[in-house]
Amino acid sequence: MNLNIPINFQGEYHHVEISEGAFLQIGQGVTMRSFTSLEVSEGAKLSIGNRVFFNDHCSIRCGKEIEIGKDTMFGDGVRIFDSNHRYSNYHVEKLRFNCEKITIGNNCWIGSNVVILKGVSIGDNVIIGANALIYKDIPADSIVTSEQNLKITPRKNYYYHAFTLTASDTLEELEFLVTELSDVAFHIVAKTNISPYLEKFDQFDNVNLYTNIHHNDIIEDLLIRSDIYLDINHWEEVDGIVGRSIEKGKKIFAFSNVVHRINDDIQVFKIEEKNKMVEAIRQQLEKDDNGD
Repeated sequence: MNLNIPINFQGEYHHVEISEGAFLQIGQGVTMRSFTSLEVSEGAKLSIGNRVFFNDHCSIRCGKEIEIGKDTMFGDGVRIFDSNHRYSNYHVEKLRFNCEKITIGNNCWIGSNVVILKGVSIGDNVIIGANALIYKDIPADSIVTSEQNLKITPRKNYYYHAFTLTASDTLEELEFLVTELSDVAFHIVAKTNISPYLEKFDQFDNVNLYTNIHHNDIIEDLLIRSDIYLDINHWEEVDGIVGRSIEKGKKIFAFSNVVHRINDDIQVFKIEEKNKMVEAIRQQLEKDDNGD
């Protein structure tokens, strides 16, 4: 099988996706057997040393950097992921990832169905038994066996929810609002990728960023869940969302410099009245609690 990659692909059914701009450094005598899957993203780096062997059904997902030392062997079904999907308490991003380099040393034997996660460093001369989940560093000259207990951690849920659909990364006084209303979950939805500026709001526990959302039922679900709609985005109204919020009986809060509609259900505040907006939102949430 000729895939223009210096790897000896044995058997059949190999899935290979090497993005333009990816960097590969492949040693001599690297072998991948049937049903192996290899993906290297744009700008990512994959380095595999001499005589590395992958048995059937192994997968490599390289979103940033994976380095594998020489003479290391991988049993059937080993999975290597240097990235995972970003997520909040309410959703999982499909196209945004957190990535950290994986390093696997020389002369290792990785047993069948082992999963190696992002950020892990495995030293030289390590043996890892079958079915282990490797989520922390392994020192050189170690033998690892799996004694897994199932740990269940609940995802935090908020009682109050605010929703904004935007085509702009500029949401008026967003940092002030999410800080002052720390007990409210903010659901901010974009139909495209988001800018690094807006992405920084991931640091707030109560901010949930949804990107590349094109399915109307997802937007409807968020609108139904929300207690209020915040009309605070610059640029145009997206998909008539303010009107849809009014139809659903949602209370809407807006700043005067960005408000997209005028309606009795929309409370409008000047920027210098941002404290009044916060107080009005709190009063509205209390009314909803009381059934008013």
